[in-house]
Amino acid sequence: MQLKSAVLWGIAWATAWGSYQLALAPVLAERLESDSYVIQFGNFNVTAGEKSSASYKVTDTVGQTGAGPYGEYGVSSYFIGGGFQYIYQIDQFSFSISKLTIDLGELTTGAHNTDDLTLSITTRGAGGYAVYTYETKPLTHQDGSHTVADTICDSGSCTEAAAGLWTNVNVGGFGFNATGADAASDFLTTDHFRQFADNSTAETMQSIMSSSDIVEDETVVVTYKAGLSTASQAAGRYETATVYVAVPGY
Repeated sequence: MQLKSAVLWGIAWATAWGSYQLALAPVLAERLESDSYVIQFGNFNVTAGEKSSASYKVTDTVGQTGAGPYGEYGVSSYFIGGGFQYIYQIDQFSFSISKLTIDLGELTTGAHNTDDLTLSITTRGAGGYAVYTYETKPLTHQDGSHTVADTICDSGSCTEAAAGLWTNVNVGGFGFNATGADAASDFLTTDHFRQFADNSTAETMQSIMSSSDIVEDETVVVTYKAGLSTASQAAGRYETATVYVAVPGY
């Protein structure tokens, strides 16, 4: 059936000459359209909207025809959310970095230099979010001829995808820690560090904070740390750039 002009027939009673007669009157269904969509045979709900108090927030649809999720987000080849609670207006998505310059000072042997920044995110999408990071190149001396390798941590096993304990100041390198409720679970303590994925060698950027829920002003503190392993490495200032990519889920 092709519903180009949907018509319903309703029953109306009329009085003529003292007797009841059955009359059929057309009732047109609502047609909603724009340049990018057409909704045919739309319905009017009993109620729908956002409700809240000091202790809860909820969205509902009462009277929706065919309400509910169809398919599974991120698993099925499709996902349809039928009903107001699946498609209500998303208030905002925002992502911010507290500062754009990390100052690790002059690197030397036998010491770790640190600095940190704060990532803050708000997302109202039902699919949550993920934040990824990578470095554009290895940490490089200002003279351009010396580099600091990504840290391998105390045990020699940490990577861009798995954090390890790094407290030994005689173990140099460059790495980071993430602390917060939504930080990746391998950052067990503030002394657990990862390598940054190196974009110059096509390493894949890694997620460092994520959630499957709606969040508001969720924060994670990222601590950078670097040091030199041997006296043969040139002391001084080193630099690179790190990039953060925030991806909302809907």
